[in-house]
Amino acid sequence: MLRSAIAIICVFSALSAGAQQPADQPQPLRGLVRSEVGQPLAGAEVNVDDARISTRTDATGAFTVANLPKGIHSIRVRLIGYLPAALEFVTRGLNDTLALTLVKSRQELDTVKVRARINVLAGIVVDAHERPIPGAQVDIIGDKIRGSTDSTSNDGWFTFKAVRSGPIIVRVIKDGYAGATASIDLSDWRGIVIHMDQLDTTLSNWRRKLLSGFANTERYVWLETQQRLADRNVQSIIVTREELAPLGDLPLGEAITHARSAINLLRDMQVSHNVACVLLNGRQLVGQVSLDTYDTDDIEFVELYPPYMQPPASVRAYLTIAGCRSARSALMDSGGILYAVVWLRN
Repeated sequence: MLRSAIAIICVFSALSAGAQQPADQPQPLRGLVRSEVGQPLAGAEVNVDDARISTRTDATGAFTVANLPKGIHSIRVRLIGYLPAALEFVTRGLNDTLALTLVKSRQELDTVKVRARINVLAGIVVDAHERPIPGAQVDIIGDKIRGSTDSTSNDGWFTFKAVRSGPIIVRVIKDGYAGATASIDLSDWRGIVIHMDQLDTTLSNWRRKLLSGFANTERYVWLETQQRLADRNVQSIIVTREELAPLGDLPLGEAITHARSAINLLRDMQVSHNVACVLLNGRQLVGQVSLDTYDTDDIEFVELYPPYMQPPASVRAYLTIAGCRSARSALMDSGGILYAVVWLRN
């Protein structure tokens, strides 16, 4: 199966160096900050938000955060002339190393930032050799703004302005490349790097069209998803790859119970024992299964529709014949069904 590598600005790798330290002993966090062309970036501001720790990179782009408590943390990196980066990561008592990539900003975006307080999502699309991919179609799935579709320029660059805060699904397609999806949690200006895998030229035309995302079935599924996410209400929940990444050691159901975005669903997950009526990749009927049957590392994002709300029509249409049984809701005396649309990573 072809797999598109998605780099959401930061690529995380945990490197074990030496014996594991005692469980209650804080550990140093080390990292490297580079540009999209691999140049070390000195003087970048590195903030670990929840720990209220701040430092800067040295001449080699390296930084160290000492005495960081073990657990899940949020890190943000800023440098004048570059779009900010953000990442959630987990420390497990090892000597952890983060590798972060910043995307260089552009003059027109700097002008926009001076004139208005809006969210901007921008970045580049590259192949496996870090070469820019021009002419790729980039869509924000579920956003109602005008201009939620862009095409990459000759240097692989794309830009979206006035993007709403919250979970953002980015879908990229281009003929000859496997379709790529990235899911992030946006709260400010942001830059991302998306990698696309080139398809084998020996594949049949039908197979290439399917994998690249241009087949009618693929287009229809993403059209349904676009409408579903654009019309979602405050009760529906989207857990992104960015939020799931530090929880990769847990099965999916358990990981969701640790996700901040799904905190209001915790009691219902406990009542249902993490069982949901599942639709896979927006079209494949699975039925009522435990979400713990899925490995969190294999998941791009999850749509969750609690038992106390009516699921979207497109979800009901697929799952009507699934025979999913009602479970008592934590917020209602009557029973209900937890619906989940699980999206696998490309």
